[in-house]
Amino acid sequence: MRTLCLLLAIPLFIGALTALIQLLAINPYPEMTRGERLDSAEMCLQRADAPQPDCQDFRPVTLPHVTALERDTSVVSAHYRLSFDRPASDDLQAFVAPRVTDHARIEVNGIRMSPNSEPDGPLWHDWNRPIYGALPEPVLRPGANRIDITLTQSDIGRLALYPVYVGEADAIRLTWLSRFAFRTGMVRMNIGLAAILGGAFFALWRMNRRGQGLGWLPLAMAGATIFGWQLAYPNMAPPGPWWRFASILAMHGTAYCLYMFLRDFFQERSQPAFVAVHATIAAGLAILLAGYPVLGVSAAGASFIGVAVAVICILWILLTTPLLARADRIALVLLFSLSASCAVTAWLDSFLAQQVVRLPLGQVAVTLLFAGISWTLVQWLVEIKRQRDRLSESLRDQVRAKSVELDEMYRALGRQKEKQVVAQERQRIMLDLHDGIGGQLVNTLAYLENSGRDDPVLRDAIEDALTDMALMIDSLHADADIPAVLGMIRNRLEPLLARHSARLEWNVEGDPRFDNQTRSGVLGIMRIVQEAITNAVKHSDASVIELHADDRNIWVRDNGKGFDLAAEADRPLSESGLGLKGMRQRAQNIGISLQIDTSPTQGTAIHLYW
Repeated sequence: MRTLCLLLAIPLFIGALTALIQLLAINPYPEMTRGERLDSAEMCLQRADAPQPDCQDFRPVTLPHVTALERDTSVVSAHYRLSFDRPASDDLQAFVAPRVTDHARIEVNGIRMSPNSEPDGPLWHDWNRPIYGALPEPVLRPGANRIDITLTQSDIGRLALYPVYVGEADAIRLTWLSRFAFRTGMVRMNIGLAAILGGAFFALWRMNRRGQGLGWLPLAMAGATIFGWQLAYPNMAPPGPWWRFASILAMHGTAYCLYMFLRDFFQERSQPAFVAVHATIAAGLAILLAGYPVLGVSAAGASFIGVAVAVICILWILLTTPLLARADRIALVLLFSLSASCAVTAWLDSFLAQQVVRLPLGQVAVTLLFAGISWTLVQWLVEIKRQRDRLSESLRDQVRAKSVELDEMYRALGRQKEKQVVAQERQRIMLDLHDGIGGQLVNTLAYLENSGRDDPVLRDAIEDALTDMALMIDSLHADADIPAVLGMIRNRLEPLLARHSARLEWNVEGDPRFDNQTRSGVLGIMRIVQEAITNAVKHSDASVIELHADDRNIWVRDNGKGFDLAAEADRPLSESGLGLKGMRQRAQNIGISLQIDTSPTQGTAIHLYW
């Protein structure tokens, strides 16, 4: 129902717009201050069976005056007599006939003044150009003067004479130039535009054949060129009614090609509209070929039913397409509606028997049509540019994102390469320690055991060195993980604990981790814990050592004899060694706190916290 109401509203809107244009149109035949408008005449029709030249039955008529000629009519010409008084001015006088249809022979006081009107020559079409002629002094008579205009029928189907102007040559020539520019000049301009646009559209279609319907536009421009040629250069067209038929056919073809272009361009796939356009255009062409009037309208006029349906479907496509913004849609609808309304004025002026149109605007209709087509393509190109800009921006974003990813990947590869180099260096150091120093210590220990010169102090020192070296090798393997390092210490110190009959109580809860944890910091904690356990075993004579850890604390407690903390702190570095002072220095370097509590009865407790 919505579609039906819209289709009915379109012709009503075009009709209202046509009426509004005519109401607002300026008077096409105004009075002149330096000339006289002749809009009263006497007229008689010359029939084929009448004696030549015998046209005595004159009757008064008012200009513009139209005589419609149907098929097989016996009327061959219409004679008009117009009278005017010779002006008192001594300036050169002239006349202009703004519109005549079809071939005109003009005489002033019996002297032929119109060009291309030889009695035995071919009929010269004058129906789309104003006729201008100077009136020299010998032609004019004192007092009343008479202009005789004989219109001869050709293949146009009608005879029409519009008001004639007589006056000073300068003013009359200006009127002739303005009418020529508005009628003939504008049509010729449209022919040039059609040729230029046709070439441009053909090139655009050749560059882009992806189904936007651009191939229909060169055909539409070819049709516009053909019927525009009939209007602008009627005397350069082939003679006979077939060229007239070809011109009307070109108008049908232009409307059809334009409909097909917009249908494909906006991807409209309404099957009823498609069938209606084809059916009505076929019916119109059949009426044109038959040549018989329909409902009082000539066959040529009735054949435009298909063009009217195509125009309605074109406006329906523009109104319903979702591919246009609202403002662009309104602008295009107004352009095509104005073009259709101006075309309606030309149709009414050409095919109705009576003069009902003040100002036919057929040539303006074609110009507006070109503007509408160009606007459509401009909007398409603008949308393509917007899509290209959006795509370019999206590609730039993707390139930036990928560049960041590549930079991060390069950095990750660099870090991986660095880790690989570090791992290789660690592996080399571990092999050097194991095969070099480790091998020498093992050989020395074996020598002591096999030589019979057992020295307990030296053996313990060598075993401690092997244990310390094992912890060092483990630290090179370890990641920056405190529980894993504590586990390695437990495993490596088991032999030391066993030799001294000491027991390690293991109590690690959660996942100890400090802020900005690094591998070197974890290794520093390992060294502090190792030193605390070793001191408890060797110097405190502890039998039980407890290792307790939670998320932010590590305790190493023993039940040994303790030591004098103040005295130990006051001892010089050469006597105290690096044990306690080294533990404090490592804790300070790591950025954690170290607290030591010791007494002869309670043993020693070393607390690491952060």
